[in-house]
This record gives sequence, C-alpha cells and structure tokens, in this order.
Amino acid sequence: MTRLLCATDLLPKSENAVERAGMLAQRLGAELSLLHVVSPGASDRVLEESLQIAIDQLRARARPPQWGHGPVPSVMVRAGNPARLVCDAIEKERADLLILGPQQRRDVLGGISGTFVEKVLSARKCPLLLVQGNADASYRRIMFALDVSPEAALAVRAAESLVVTADTQATVVHACAPPLRGMVPSANADMAARAAEQEAAASIHELLRRESDDADRYEVHVEEGHPIPAILRAVEIHQPQLLVMGTRAVGRMRRALLGSVASQLLKEIAACDMLVVPRDALAASNVAQDQRVNASSA
Repeated sequence: MTRLLCATDLLPKSENAVERAGMLAQRLGAELSLLHVVSPGASDRVLEESLQIAIDQLRARARPPQWGHGPVPSVMVRAGNPARLVCDAIEKERADLLILGPQQRRDVLGGISGTFVEKVLSARKCPLLLVQGNADASYRRIMFALDVSPEAALAVRAAESLVVTADTQATVVHACAPPLRGMVPSANADMAARAAEQEAAASIHELLRRESDDADRYEVHVEEGHPIPAILRAVEIHQPQLLVMGTRAVGRMRRALLGSVASQLLKEIAACDMLVVPRDALAASNVAQDQRVNASSA
C-alpha cells in the first residue's frame, strides 16, 4: 500500500497541503500520516505545553468534522530540528511521498545552509509535493519539465503513480540550447535550430514511450534557451496546476554555490504546485514497498 506523509506547521497557509494530502490518500487508497514538529522551547515546561497544544490541534484536524477524506490519518508530534525529524519520519514510515505547504523564501544568510525544502530533498528519501494552490479538485493540468536524464524518467514514473489521472492534460516542456552564434553560418542558423528542436522533441517522445503507461497523453513543447527562463515562460503560458520535474539533489554546499534548475524554480514559482523527484527517490520507494510486503507476509 502507498504511504503518504504530510508535514504541517498547523498554520492557515498549510491547510491546502493537508487537504491535498487527504484527497490523494483517498484516491490512491493510501495510508496517510500527519506530522508536526515543535521547536524546542526556552524551558521544559514551555516545550511540554507547546507539544500538548500541537497534539490537540493535530488530532482535531484529523477527525471529522474537520476531516472529510475517508479514513482518519495517523498523527505525530515531535520536538527538535524540523528537517532532520521529517527525514527520520520518511524513513520510519517508509513514505512514498512527502507533502508540504508553502515555504519561506531563501534569505541571504540561508544561502549556504539551504532552505528546509532543499535539506529534505538532499536526503533523497522520496518525492516531494509542494502545495501552493487550492486543493479543491484533482490535478487536471500538469506540466512536466523534462530533459532526457534518468531523473526525468523517474519523474514521469513517479507522477503517473501518484498524481496523474485519466482526466489529466499533460504537457511537457523541454529547453533546447540554440546553436552557438558564430559556430554556424548565419544562413544556416535557423535550419540548425529547427534540426536541434526536432532532435530534442524526438528524444523526449522516446523517453515518454519508454517510461509512460500512455505516452500519447503528452503534448511536447521544445523551448529555445536556458531551462529556467524557458520553464518560467511555459508556466506563464500554459498555467498548469502542477509542475513536475526531477532533480539530482546534490549536496547543499554545491547547490548553494552553483544552483540547480529545481532549487531555482522552487524559489521562483508560486503560481502552481510542484512535484520534485530526487534521483534515488523511486529506488528508496521500491525498497520500502518490498519491506512492507515482507513484513505483511511474515
């Protein structure tokens, strides 16, 4: 059985994430756990009071009438470092998907240490769904930002197992760097650019035929230019409810110095939800599934 984990700060901004988690759990027939992490207080008494308040709030949120998505989820309240405890919970619960609400934008001092989302992704435990929009219906318009890497293949498989439905309108955007100016005679530049776009589109179609259960559902668009502005333009034009991408999820120091497409888009996009699939996520999910099967048959 699929297992979902939703980490919430119990603030209004995270309500859509809790709702989306409930909707997904009900549609997938999945087990859902709600997690809240309390920061250590100035004293043991303050911490104990904060923990009890959080437990009462989370239990109330997970029961009718506040809960309206089928089976009641399990609830967990922990005290300590949020990123570490969320990663621990992913491993302990053998979660197949982590669901979060909107996060604070990175500040200057956070550039090296990384945001909470980046720290969780760096652990490469499971796919991350960042919920920023209303959770009032299943995702009908999904955009995939794909190259031809193994991470892109994982993103297609993860999305189809978790969020894609029969009604989904799926669009793929692929950024294609134009031929270097001066390297190609100007008279042939347009022809070279068209040839590069056709080759890129063919590669994406081949990836979809290999990885998707229904490759014909995807409409492929090749955009000229660097991936980040190309994807941002495509999001503005197509207005997806969900953007899906893979990421290598390299170490935080390297990403802080060099950046990555996924981490940059996490900062730039607030108009739609985002599903980010790190390199090892599906392998970890398969291991977790095997462990659950073995445990149930023991």
